[in-house]
Amino acid sequence: MAFHRPVTVLPRQVSQSGTTLFSTPLPSDETQIAEVCSSAGGELFCHRRQTDQLMVLRGSIDLIVLQAGILRRITLREDEATWVRIPPGVPHGAINRGRQPAVVVNAVLRHGPSDPRDYRSRPVPAALAPTWAAIAAGAASGPMAA
Repeated sequence: MAFHRPVTVLPRQVSQSGTTLFSTPLPSDETQIAEVCSSAGGELFCHRRQTDQLMVLRGSIDLIVLQAGILRRITLREDEATWVRIPPGVPHGAINRGRQPAVVVNAVLRHGPSDPRDYRSRPVPAALAPTWAAIAAGAASGPMAA
């Protein structure tokens, strides 16, 4: 029996002091900033010993996760800031429909040494390509069977 660790969406915790809004950081071992260029994507990443905790700082992306044979779209936008936690072993990718790169922060949790293969993109499997294309084209949100 496979152990299922779900992808979770977490609200951003904030506090305000005067005109400044502070976002409470998530616990992490490392913080990464990434730019996601405009693209319909078609590539996945899967980390063996790392939990990604993602939030969009500028722009928007459709985060695509694959669990139990189902592609799930989670839209992340700068004006609706939320965190998404992706556990190890969950293939995921992003689609940016905007004209400018989206800026994403990743509060990485390490569960062992980093593996160089974790940062090499892989193409979406041929069996999932039509589903990915439908999502990239803006098909209705929610889970889509692969």
